[in-house]
Amino acid sequence: MWKNKRFKILFFLCALNYLVVLFLISLYMHDKNKNVQTAKNHAQQETLHAAQQIDHILSELSSIAHVIASEISLGKLKREDILKRLKSTLDTTPNLFGIGVAFVPYVNHPDVRKLSPYYTNKEKGAWQQKQEVLQVFTVPITYFDTSTQRKIILGVVFIDYLLSNIKELMTSLKLGRTGYGFILSEKGVFIAHPIDDYVKRSQTIFNLAESYHDNALWRLAEKAIDGESGVIDYKDQMTGQSAWIFYQFIPSLHWSMGIVFFKDVLESVSLRRQLVWICITTVIFLILLSTLIFRADKGNDASLWKVVFSTTVVVMAGISFLWYLTQTAPFFKDRSSTMIVDQVGLQQFRSTQQKNPKKQLFYVPTGIFIESIEFVGNNNVSLSGYIWQKYATYIHQDLSRGFILPEAKSTKIIETYHLTENYTEVIGWYFQATVPHQFNYSKYPFDRRELNLRISHKDFDKNVILTPDLESYGVTNPTARPGVKREIVLSGWVALKSFFNYNSHYEDTNLGIEDYVGHSNFSHLHFTILLKREFLAPFINNILPLAIASALLFALQMWLGKTTTFLRTLSGIFFALLLAHIRLRGTITTPEIIYIEWFYFVIYGSIIITIISYFLFEYKIQIGYYREGLIPKLLFFPIIVLSSFIVTVVVFYE
Repeated sequence: MWKNKRFKILFFLCALNYLVVLFLISLYMHDKNKNVQTAKNHAQQETLHAAQQIDHILSELSSIAHVIASEISLGKLKREDILKRLKSTLDTTPNLFGIGVAFVPYVNHPDVRKLSPYYTNKEKGAWQQKQEVLQVFTVPITYFDTSTQRKIILGVVFIDYLLSNIKELMTSLKLGRTGYGFILSEKGVFIAHPIDDYVKRSQTIFNLAESYHDNALWRLAEKAIDGESGVIDYKDQMTGQSAWIFYQFIPSLHWSMGIVFFKDVLESVSLRRQLVWICITTVIFLILLSTLIFRADKGNDASLWKVVFSTTVVVMAGISFLWYLTQTAPFFKDRSSTMIVDQVGLQQFRSTQQKNPKKQLFYVPTGIFIESIEFVGNNNVSLSGYIWQKYATYIHQDLSRGFILPEAKSTKIIETYHLTENYTEVIGWYFQATVPHQFNYSKYPFDRRELNLRISHKDFDKNVILTPDLESYGVTNPTARPGVKREIVLSGWVALKSFFNYNSHYEDTNLGIEDYVGHSNFSHLHFTILLKREFLAPFINNILPLAIASALLFALQMWLGKTTTFLRTLSGIFFALLLAHIRLRGTITTPEIIYIEWFYFVIYGSIIITIISYFLFEYKIQIGYYREGLIPKLLFFPIIVLSSFIVTVVVFYE
């Protein structure tokens, strides 16, 4: 066996390729683990930093309450001086909303305690019923009774803290594109969460875990309220994404903070390219291995056919893997745009805007909710839904109310509501718009689409920048598809993500308006929806006929010299394929060659090879007649699948 040179060469090539595969896999795992560890460290540091910051703020408030309680207990602070002391403390403590002292019997009657004269808050008035006010600390005021030899409680010092301050801290976490944060009380009640209903209804994490039948979330809840810190793997119920949840104990109040960090941030172009190369080298290795296992070097028919069958299966598996990579590949952000998915990103964007020294810069919060999406022809999209804007009465008094959709071919806008709340006008419109898009069909039926709706203010001559009204959405993670109806009907498509972003447009005209600000380096608000095609239907419609045609061509190869209708059958197959190809081009009007068309070209090439094989066999030329045309028969399917594999690599390698 070892004297066979062909076997030695095959063995050497197989071993060498095996080492290459191992090297590429180890390199991929190293790079991926590095990304994972970097992401984990970043999320863990953010969680720890936020928990320490909250703990520091609340510890300061606790210290203030204890000092005042101690001074009253020791008689250093008289009752007539309490209110003055509370007011001075409030003025010098930035994170404090309200502070008060309640004496017995009020301590056991909260409704009466709220009328305590020893109370002051930032609103400079009596107690306000505010859902966002949290009573953080209650410290007892005591004195020592010498007759009973025990401490008697006289009253309490209580500290009030705003829930909005906690929300601001949570939105400052640098996890907006890949996660969100929440805070739990010592009983598992949500203190802060992107979904406000959880907080307003005093929802507990145990209720949430039970409703979703989520054992992992239940275990996290138990660990969190026990004062533990750590991380768990989790599949988020709101977005369906794989995630980590980092949880950190906050000692001062026995709260726990959690950070949900989505793993799709770990995806990168370089990692996916490494997987493509692993696929290529693995396919080559398995082909070489099959030639060794089935002893193709001996040249007998059974061995060769086994190699052909295994090669065909391996290459088809490789093509399927590349399809899987394409289907699961994330959309990568266009560097020319600025994605806005959280308050941190929005504030950073605002800080980078160049203010016009001659005119004031106005920001108008704007939101959108898409109810329907319909494709009209090959390059038009019809959208309908609601757009709303918020105008501050004392800031936006000189601005017109309304918006335009400058890139739409046709629009219909109807005002549906107009409210005024807390000196803010909230105006909502129902809209319908047909927007032209230039779609790329090169990867059909594995293509994706990016729908963009540009929204501009009506006042062209004023520095008005529309900003996303992020507060009106529960979860702003793009995968949760904020601003898109959950039950939206998209025939043949799946909505993956939605988000706001800014693009700078450069126009070569000022539209006749001297003070027009939209033509040079001005950021325009866009709402973007990312879609993925459901490939199964077009795949079956196009690939199944090609597979049947391949089987018929292979049958003709096997029947060389045994049928008199060879050319007529071949002509029938060709014209059937040609009609299917014409129908495909009629369905998709594009000047470029789409991915699935390459399969037609491969089959056309197979038809040519079959014709050549026929004449070589008929005229008994050695390469075609050798062993009754064995060579063309053996090479038929390997040529088809290898050609398809190469095309797939070239088209999907990015």
